[in-house]
Amino acid sequence: MKNELIIFDCFGVIFGEIAPVFFERYFSPEKAAEVKEKIFVPADLGKMTLDEIFDTMAEETKLSRERVIKEWNELIVLNEEIVPVIEKLREEYTVILLSNAPLGFVEKLMSEYNLEHLFDKTFISCNLGMSKPNPEIYKHCVESFENKFDKVYMIDDNLKNLEPLPALGITPVHFTGIEKMLENLN
Repeated sequence: MKNELIIFDCFGVIFGEIAPVFFERYFSPEKAAEVKEKIFVPADLGKMTLDEIFDTMAEETKLSRERVIKEWNELIVLNEEIVPVIEKLREEYTVILLSNAPLGFVEKLMSEYNLEHLFDKTFISCNLGMSKPNPEIYKHCVESFENKFDKVYMIDDNLKNLEPLPALGITPVHFTGIEKMLENLN
């Protein structure tokens, strides 16, 4: 087994993006940025529940809460091709999940889709009170292990989340597809 750590993002890598797709349906880019700041920045820090998110999104979109929840849930799509790839990577690497997400959401998905076995540890921003791209969240993940890794990779679809990594000694891997990701890991 290699003494290397692979950190996976959740949305945009393991699952498709949800919030950006939902926002694109209902908001201009400027309004989407404003709503993201209002809802998901506090939610990712554990300061807003999923119920409060849905209530606020219903207010912002002028849709019923039920419709918001229905459309949100329809956007939950597992990238099924990545599951066997992560299983194979776990044979050689330590593999963890790091996601910005509101309370309970990722845990629910991991259980629902039976994905807990893919990761040695799971870190969710709302439980840590900090979110990507804050450098401290990456340090926290790496330092949660007793051993020092020879190499650490972070796989994320969001370039903004990868920007602070080189200064931390973490190799950024921009996720654009599985084949390209595997090339970057070799």
